[in-house]
Amino acid sequence: MRFISCASYYGTGSSAVTDFVSEFDSVYSFTNEEFRFIQDPDGISDLEFNLLECFNRHNSGHSLKRYKKLVDFYSGNIFGKKYSAFFGDKWKKYSYSYIDKLVDFSYQGWWQYDLYDRGNFFYFRKRILNKFLHMTIWRDNVDRQINTIKNEITYCSHPTEKKFLSLTRKYIESLFSSVIPDDKDIIMVDQLLPPINLKRYLRYFNGNIQVVIVDRDPRDIFVLDKYVWKDGILPNDVDTFCKWFLYTRSHRKTENLDTGQIKFIKFEDLIYKYEETTSKLIIWLGLDKKEHTRKKEIFKPDVSINNTQIWKKHPEAAEEVKMIESKLPGYLYDFK
Repeated sequence: MRFISCASYYGTGSSAVTDFVSEFDSVYSFTNEEFRFIQDPDGISDLEFNLLECFNRHNSGHSLKRYKKLVDFYSGNIFGKKYSAFFGDKWKKYSYSYIDKLVDFSYQGWWQYDLYDRGNFFYFRKRILNKFLHMTIWRDNVDRQINTIKNEITYCSHPTEKKFLSLTRKYIESLFSSVIPDDKDIIMVDQLLPPINLKRYLRYFNGNIQVVIVDRDPRDIFVLDKYVWKDGILPNDVDTFCKWFLYTRSHRKTENLDTGQIKFIKFEDLIYKYEETTSKLIIWLGLDKKEHTRKKEIFKPDVSINNTQIWKKHPEAAEEVKMIESKLPGYLYDFK
């Protein structure tokens, strides 16, 4: 099995890559759902940091609990199935097994963050009760603490890098192998890795992954978020937006985004230079042109062109667009 994934900075149109690659017969498209459990806070990367790099008597166990909590969140519930809609019960099954294999040993015990994770009320209720007991029946034993979570388990884990990577690779491959059809050997997964620090994240695969990073004209990103999507994820103040844009792309000054496993493209090139850009993508991804049987059926450049130069449709953003043009000239797309 081979992985193809796309990465974006938010709103950059990376789903165009997912749609394009999904037009090939040899590719199993795992929908446009974002599978972010490797890169998200409390995800696998954080797990590695706390188990290997910042290991101490509490960090590793707490990190394993946080990852389990993330697994439970991504499993979904009656209001939305999330990952369980795609993996079924295998999402929890393989994830829990992965966690168990990382644990060296465990014991019945707790620490401060087990209280913290239950919320302020739980934490301070225990503190107040301890103070009351120390003022009364525990006056001569000031170090004693009341145990309000007697069934809490503490996990201890400090694997070698080799063991961690081996278990992580087997976990990820087993998870996706459980859903890919027998007649497919390539799986397209959206947002599996971030666009930044890919040297770290690529280690979680056996070299069998390629990542396409997609960026877009900042004028469109700003206008879409502020005037069309209105979701409030990005800064609506144009000056702050420009700072945010440069901040999220600053890694490109030091990272190589054009290797055998990483390719950087512009969203607009997929539309205005469709044949040239997609031909390069096909060669780089090692796809067979003969298997491109649904060309322009899923990714439709003649439709997606309507999602470019959006700022021209919003004259109310004219001054903001001018500021973006003056502050981010190197990131503007040349539509000539």
